[in-house]
Amino acid sequence: MAFKSDVKAVRTNATGVIFAGRTRLRGFILGNSSGGGQVTLNDSSGAQLVVDVPAGDIASTNLPEDGILFEGGMSVTAISANTTITVFIDK
Repeated sequence: MAFKSDVKAVRTNATGVIFAGRTRLRGFILGNSSGGGQVTLNDSSGAQLVVDVPAGDIASTNLPEDGILFEGGMSVTAISANTTITVFIDK
């Protein structure tokens, strides 16, 4: 069985660019220590994914097939306080 591509893990708790080029989101882990949280992932065309995480919880998701395509790069445009996301993307 052959691998489709290499995967890179990127962790952040702030807004900003995660990857500047075309990439695919393969999965993510969200954590929130208190108060509940939300993260918005954008590409150049706007929001591609908005995810909620309950207060004091951790959520993990692997996306099926080819994941979500971010043609214009990937950035975090909104992230709640006390929230951290680790994304697994094609590099």
